[in-house]
Amino acid sequence: MKLIKNSHVIVLGSGPSVKKCWSRIKYFILKNKDIVTFGCNNIINFITPDYHFWGSKKRWLKFAKDMDKNTILVVASHFPKDVIKKYWNRKYKTFNVVQRKWKPHYEDNCERCKVYYKNKKMFGCFRDISSCAIFYAYIYGARKISVVGNDGYTLYSEKDIKHRTMNLHCYGNGYTEPYTYAYCRFEDWEKYRSLRLLHKYGEKKYGFGFEILTPTIFDKFFNPVPLNIEKDNTIQKWVEPSSQKEKLKLFKSRKIKWRIKS
Repeated sequence: MKLIKNSHVIVLGSGPSVKKCWSRIKYFILKNKDIVTFGCNNIINFITPDYHFWGSKKRWLKFAKDMDKNTILVVASHFPKDVIKKYWNRKYKTFNVVQRKWKPHYEDNCERCKVYYKNKKMFGCFRDISSCAIFYAYIYGARKISVVGNDGYTLYSEKDIKHRTMNLHCYGNGYTEPYTYAYCRFEDWEKYRSLRLLHKYGEKKYGFGFEILTPTIFDKFFNPVPLNIEKDNTIQKWVEPSSQKEKLKLFKSRKIKWRIKS
């Protein structure tokens, strides 16, 4: 088992940039001998990570049957044990995250969504597994944290996703989730707000923030240098919702989450 303490952790999300940039990511991992890999959800076709994080019951049931038994499984403590046993009969690790959600009236620095670790619990308004994996790396003493495949749902236009010229994940084509594009934007907004707080927490508590090495809608954290990523004119820039009316509209998109398949 590779130790996380004092290591360089690379968190692999399942965004389409993993597939697009895989040769560069693979070379980066191989040339940095002290790297510990954290895989999130379905990245099975690309790598057997040192630690494999799962946060979605739906994705676990769909993809985990092909998971390599040599990895170290890591799941949230609330993940159903009977679901885990369906594909995994070995020991596994857990983390405890207090699940909170952003509300329409919450400011970015609100106390309820503050990121901190107390009594062996992760606090913050994030629900995605890659954010939990980043937090986990901080807690267990990583000296550096890099992230790939954390693209966001709206890195590409609705038209490109709909026509399957671009994808939501590193597997499948086009809309690999049956979400409306408005809901995708809502998800990215919530996640960006939480990532900012997690980055700030990392800088204050541990002396460094994480970086994202592949193209991402969360451009505040993007560092193209390590993988030598060229400018891509097909990707979109994040536009922060500014008015209260626009923010409320995004929150209402939760109620029309599902996209009607044509």
